[in-house]
Amino acid sequence: MSKLTPEQEEVVHHPVGNHARVLAVAGSGKSTTLAHRIQHLVESRQAHPANMQVLMYNAMARKQFISTLDKVNLSPNLQPSVHTFHSFSYQVINEAIKAGLLSSKTQFWLSEKAEYIWVCLKRVISDLEKAKRVLPDSIDPEQAMQAISLWKGSLVPPHHAGSSTQPALPLVFAGFEEFRQSQEALTYDDFIPTAIDILENNPSFYRRFCGNIQHLIVDEYQDVNLGQQTLIELLAGEQADVMVVGDDDQTIYEWRGARPNFILNDFATIFNARPVLDYRLSRSFRFGPVIAQCAANVIACNVLRVPKPLIAFQPDKAGFIQLFSGALESSKELADQVQILGKDMLIPAREIVVLARMYAQMDGLEAEFLARGIPYKVDGQEPFFKRKEINALLDYVRLANNLNEPMDEDMGKWLLNIANKPSRMLSRTILDRLVSTARFRRLTPLAVLERACDDPSLGLSKWQTKPVYALLDVLDGLQSRLKREASESLSWLVDKLDYLAYFQKYYGNGETADEKANAVTHFIEHVATLNTNTLALLAQLARLDTTQGKPDDELILFTTIFRTKGLEFDYVVIPQCDENLLPYLKGEQMDIHDTHGRNREAAMSSLIENERRLFYVGITRARKGVMIGTASVPSRFLQEIQLTQTQKVMTLVEATAAGQAGARDSLLDQILNNGYGPLLKQNLLHGYLPALRLEAPEIVVENH
Repeated sequence: MSKLTPEQEEVVHHPVGNHARVLAVAGSGKSTTLAHRIQHLVESRQAHPANMQVLMYNAMARKQFISTLDKVNLSPNLQPSVHTFHSFSYQVINEAIKAGLLSSKTQFWLSEKAEYIWVCLKRVISDLEKAKRVLPDSIDPEQAMQAISLWKGSLVPPHHAGSSTQPALPLVFAGFEEFRQSQEALTYDDFIPTAIDILENNPSFYRRFCGNIQHLIVDEYQDVNLGQQTLIELLAGEQADVMVVGDDDQTIYEWRGARPNFILNDFATIFNARPVLDYRLSRSFRFGPVIAQCAANVIACNVLRVPKPLIAFQPDKAGFIQLFSGALESSKELADQVQILGKDMLIPAREIVVLARMYAQMDGLEAEFLARGIPYKVDGQEPFFKRKEINALLDYVRLANNLNEPMDEDMGKWLLNIANKPSRMLSRTILDRLVSTARFRRLTPLAVLERACDDPSLGLSKWQTKPVYALLDVLDGLQSRLKREASESLSWLVDKLDYLAYFQKYYGNGETADEKANAVTHFIEHVATLNTNTLALLAQLARLDTTQGKPDDELILFTTIFRTKGLEFDYVVIPQCDENLLPYLKGEQMDIHDTHGRNREAAMSSLIENERRLFYVGITRARKGVMIGTASVPSRFLQEIQLTQTQKVMTLVEATAAGQAGARDSLLDQILNNGYGPLLKQNLLHGYLPALRLEAPEIVVENH
């Protein structure tokens, strides 16, 4: 893109002394626009880079933006400070340590110490269990960590933390914070709240980091949470021009604190000391008219949004959306298409991505890839056959197979993993004692569990013997089935444990429970195709390698739409795009709030609007093609994209732009004789026909 569009030029030349809200559709070149804006401020408005601050959403975006500044030939000594919210906060914290505002012994518990954070969290939960302040195995560490992150992102301290649905979580938060502070440690989630505290309570620091900022530019504004918004307000003060850039249609992180309300309504209210000018970047350079219009059709069904066009900048850019239906058949057809792309069209694996709302939606396609030997990797989760809920079932099998062997370290781990899946109210202290006793006395798992029921010195209360006998019954029944067909044995085990209901009881009736239940169901379906017995299954699974020994750049990526922020690919594959999966409408929300009512975050959007934005983000990751599979009841979004009608007219737009004979007349005839909806008609009249230098038929103009 060598020349800026008129819309981009308007943003670049936004008048000084005003705030700006820039609404930029997917692939609209906002980074290039912002880079030119900065170049204009420095070179034409004599703004000093030291008086400018740019905030990007994550480290990848920051790195890419610095590269974009280089590409517009802005000299490094004229480039402003570019930070993420967290890297800026880290800078403030480091200076506070040097100044003695924070302890010189401050530790940073970051990625390399992630395991330590988990150990500390589990220790806090264990201590609460021992003190009988929470029931054994009643708190999921992952949910607790998410809750703590949300409270911190919303600037809620432990003594204000509330959860109506899980009242024990604030106890975990308080215990974790007490331990963290005793270690003089800061986690990643502490950076922004700590920096805010330093800036608000130390005038010299505020003047140093905020006082000179004249121009503040914030990218991905639709995804800020309350903590980030508060930091923006501190940086801006009364003196800075603020330009926020984002797309309310791409707000997909409400579950972790982001609110579209900041970009939709609150910006002009909060920054009201000077006028706020609105801009649109409505031309997408990423994809052609078919994908652009289908995406526009679906997102227009949302009510809580700013209406904006989505027009393909290159009307001759070919693209497609294909739908495949029918349970296992759709997975086979999607795998066929992927193989065609790779083998026949020589598309590199890195340009193909499999996206879904939940990992369980991808299980069937994963199994199909494994069966065909298509190399892939799963980002953000284990492959479906290694997930925690599956591993627990396999640990039952492993322990049953070794039930009469002397306890060793591995057996101890298996027992600890299955003892409370489902919950049997057995504390970790008792279980550790049983394992250590068995190892010391060379007892088998069978012997130590039986002895625990008869020997009170091992710690079991009388009422706890019943679930231990039930566990022994399960292991005994499974031991007798080790030579039977694996899917039959696993189905028996799932029924015996009432395993799927356990997920609902433990996680509540929502997404986490459904994801795990679906994963178990899909795994057993896959095992049924292997024609192997229960014991042999373990060895067979151990040999599975999703990568087929290939390097990363030769692997097709499987991940969720949530993890694709800022990414784009030639081809996007979306399996199992069904009602109750995408959209998922059970509405699981972690009930995290401020008990003192000081939290000024807006309520979350309606579930269907949230889900529609997620689908919109998924299909707009594609440059050339989107392939969507359905298994049972196709998602309503597949109707809302209006594929047949859109594809018919937009392929004519492409053909006309490419100069194909007769395409122009066919396009005008289509427009004249078809009753297109107002959005499609508007985009044709005001977007594509002017780009093609065509005049609309008079009757269409009159109707419009």
